[in-house]
Amino acid sequence: MSELLDVLADFVFQAICFPIGWPFMKALTLGKYPVKGSWFSESPSAQWTSAIGLAVLVIGMMAALKQFVVV
Repeated sequence: MSELLDVLADFVFQAICFPIGWPFMKALTLGKYPVKGSWFSESPSAQWTSAIGLAVLVIGMMAALKQFVVV
C-alpha cells in the first residue's frame, strides 16, 4: 500500500510541477534541457525540472499570501 502511495505521489508531483518548471529550465539551460519526451522519466533533468516547478509554485504562493510584504 505504501509503495502505491509513493508512486501516486510521484506521478502527481511530476504532473503538476514539470509543466510549471519547463519554461524556467529551458531558459536557464538555454534550451538544452529538458529533452523532449522526458516528462515522466526518472532522468536527472526531469527531476530538476519538477523541482524548479515546485520552487516556482512555493514562491508564487508565498507572494500571493503577501509573505514578502514588509509592514
